Amino acid sequence: MKSLIITALIFAAFSAPMNAETLTARDIVEKMDTRYTGDSSRSDAQLILIDRKGRERVRDIRLYTLENDEVEKSISFFLSPTDVAGTTYMNYDYEDGRDDDSWLYLPALKQVRRVAAGDRSGSFMGSDFTYSDINGVNTDWYHYELLDDNANVDGADTWLIESTPKTEFADKVSSETGYKKSHLWIRKDNFVQVQGKIWLERGGRMKYFSATQLELIDDIWTPMRLQMVSVRGGEKEHASVFQFSNTVYNEHTNEALFTTQSMQRGIQ
Repeated sequence: MKSLIITALIFAAFSAPMNAETLTARDIVEKMDTRYTGDSSRSDAQLILIDRKGRERVRDIRLYTLENDEVEKSISFFLSPTDVAGTTYMNYDYEDGRDDDSWLYLPALKQVRRVAAGDRSGSFMGSDFTYSDINGVNTDWYHYELLDDNANVDGADTWLIESTPKTEFADKVSSETGYKKSHLWIRKDNFVQVQGKIWLERGGRMKYFSATQLELIDDIWTPMRLQMVSVRGGEKEHASVFQFSNTVYNEHTNEALFTTQSMQRGIQ
């Protein structure tokens, strides 16, 4: 499955969606995952970290994507505050099903390191999003069941789908996501996932995802706000928000931007 962050920038509306009765749960997830994503995108974002007392820390980011028939590349440059400025994260999502390649550059260490598969269930830059949330996972790893074909989310008609790991991929899903199962609410008019509920394997914790403030940019439905809330025992522990702005599509084709050398140089 394509990453939450990148797909948030590239949700495309289908001009003539199939009749709901002809779509299985798997069909719906595949349409969400394989829609047209544009050749490239650029966006500014604020990553807002919110603790249980409502105190906020804000991180400014510039994000780029570039896609062809073989791979979708993404890179995120952290611009501020000073404790994270210069940090860069890059991911290659291969279309042939190979595992992603991911790299993280930490300026204090002056070193680019690979993010191992076993680390991808960890927090992305102190947020409630994991590396796997950012990168996405393979839809072939999961069973999908349609729980409700007429669920309402903020006035929109959605499908409610349950996602659980297939037995043969259970260990891989556990290692790379830390998730036990998920519920996905996907809009019928444009195949945008607008809500999610995630069961974590450890600690009795839950996560709640939402994608809101949808805008149509260059005929691509784009949620401008993503939120993930972590809950334990019914009490909110922490929340994270990606707030996007200045999103443009199909503006650049610079392959050199998506290299480890570029990660170290930062935005020029």
